[in-house]
Amino acid sequence: MINQKILLNFIFFGVIFLDALGAISPTYLDRKVTMFASFPLIFVIYILNANKKNLFFLFALVFNFLGICNFNNPYQNYNSDGLIYHTITFVFYCIILFQHFKKVNVKLVLKLVTLLVVFVCIPVILFFEGMNQMFIFRETMFYAFSASLFVFSALLLYISNKTKTNSFLLFSAVFVFLSSCFQGGNLFLNSNDLLNFFAIICFNLTHYYMCWYLIKYSYRYKSTKYKSTDK
Repeated sequence: MINQKILLNFIFFGVIFLDALGAISPTYLDRKVTMFASFPLIFVIYILNANKKNLFFLFALVFNFLGICNFNNPYQNYNSDGLIYHTITFVFYCIILFQHFKKVNVKLVLKLVTLLVVFVCIPVILFFEGMNQMFIFRETMFYAFSASLFVFSALLLYISNKTKTNSFLLFSAVFVFLSSCFQGGNLFLNSNDLLNFFAIICFNLTHYYMCWYLIKYSYRYKSTKYKSTDK
């Protein structure tokens, strides 16, 4: 019999795949359920698996859900309220990661900042006209800044300490970058079903891997607790 926790993960992947398919073929697949199901599933996965719950992450999931609720049809009807909620989510993520820093390599920080500036500026230049036409340039830049700061923090933690736990951060950082590029291309250049499909999958995987990073990180609390008890 499949373990309940494993089953939840399979359900999550099934839901986001169906949701992405629904974005391509809305006539055949209605997204009214699937678009709202992924974050409650991440919430349940986190609650069932984490030894110590991080309130910042739980608040982040709430704001992410509110962001989704502000889109009648995500990635097509684009509004500033949804962007603001997603921006707040990444602010919470950054607060969490800042608490996990111990030592900072200045040279590594400068290299990452330079790299990110290049990778962020290119999409901004490409999407600039589209953002202005939709009158959401300021809100989009707030989102881009908070997401970029998260990517920077995640990569810095991973490169500084390449553990299995931190590898989840690497995946999360890669997926949020891909999600932003796919989403921006679909919204601000040419509407494309394939870009829409991958944007939805990458967006959800960003938060799924952040969830698993915190689950794995919470195991440290359990081991530390046992050590202190032994003493």
